[in-house]
Amino acid sequence: MAADALTADRGAILLGLRDGALTRRVLASGGAQADFVETGGPLAATAVGLVGVPRVLVHNAVWNWSLAHPDALDVPGVLATMRAALERTGTPWHSVHLGFAAAAVGAEGPMMVPRSPVLPRESLRAAIAETARRVAGALPVPLLLENLDYWPSGAYEHVADPAFIAEVLEEAGAGFLLDLAHARVAAAHLGMPIDEYLARLPLARVRELHVSGPRLRDGVLRDAHASLGDDDYRLLALVRRAARPGAVTFEYGGTDAGAVAAELGRLRTALAA
Repeated sequence: MAADALTADRGAILLGLRDGALTRRVLASGGAQADFVETGGPLAATAVGLVGVPRVLVHNAVWNWSLAHPDALDVPGVLATMRAALERTGTPWHSVHLGFAAAAVGAEGPMMVPRSPVLPRESLRAAIAETARRVAGALPVPLLLENLDYWPSGAYEHVADPAFIAEVLEEAGAGFLLDLAHARVAAAHLGMPIDEYLARLPLARVRELHVSGPRLRDGVLRDAHASLGDDDYRLLALVRRAARPGAVTFEYGGTDAGAVAAELGRLRTALAA
């Protein structure tokens, strides 16, 4: 699938699902229809050829890895893993997280935590942009960087700031994967209206959107990978007036197969408007 097939006019947006056990079951059973599945990490090895999966996109072929690490591409097997996933799937691009605030990070529950000191803002920006340029130069398809949400672990400092995101994308020359739930969480953390937050992002660089519903937990907005609400659909419409994404991925983390089919139907209607 050529990259330009996913950057056509506004009426040609493809709608997909995040890879996972529920997604695979729903698509195989015919319970829902998607234009693609977005896979990553070890799931990429078995995503091609699944029943009900016509196309595959790759997001984070390598897990627990940060663009902020000065030796990120020297980690054994990193580039080989990326290239193998790209070749296997025929993905039009490879998307990765923008990068975390420390060179070394690890997963603890739903968030990443620093395994090395948090970097100063300018050092972090330069490190992420440099590594992103090197990654882009080593891959046969375009590189997209995804904005992150915010968790109070230390690993998300600086990277949730829309000005920081814009600077990194410009300096790296990368495309933009805009995660709307992440944007809502980050804006809430910064005390900024979400419309203003989005207006400060380089929406002209958007090639893909991630959509899902965040939720309040103990009074704090968190990324929940839940069904979308009316506010999420309003933001989707707002972004589409400023951006031309080729693909929209519904990132559902629940267990309700019916919710997947229902949300895909509502999203198709919204994207056709």
